[in-house]
Amino acid sequence: MSDTPSGRFTIANVAYPYRYASMSDDKQLVGQDNGNMVQVDVIDNVKGLVTIYDGSVGVYIGIDLKKNRVVGYEDPQVLQLSSAGDGYLIHPEDQDKVWVLDNDIKGTAITVEPAPDSNKKYWAFIPL
Repeated sequence: MSDTPSGRFTIANVAYPYRYASMSDDKQLVGQDNGNMVQVDVIDNVKGLVTIYDGSVGVYIGIDLKKNRVVGYEDPQVLQLSSAGDGYLIHPEDQDKVWVLDNDIKGTAITVEPAPDSNKKYWAFIPL
């Protein structure tokens, strides 16, 4: 993938473009009216491997596969961005479990599940 996003962004859900990824007080990523600005650093442009750092909270965004949640970590976790549909799938490297925003209710947790047949799984990186 040659177009891996790199730099400072907010991340919006494609199905609900007014819902942005935002870290909650309990360090879970949720859909909110305003998204946190994040720093995306490319680890491997060809594979689309990145780290995502939320400087406003001071955590790296990662995936807890045991709880199927997107959460904050002190240490970086490598994620994979796959260009597809109207945006990007965000997932652990070479796995089919992707970020999903199930509905447009403010504060809904972003979950991790096998890619559903809907655009709830696509994310847009909006440069600042």
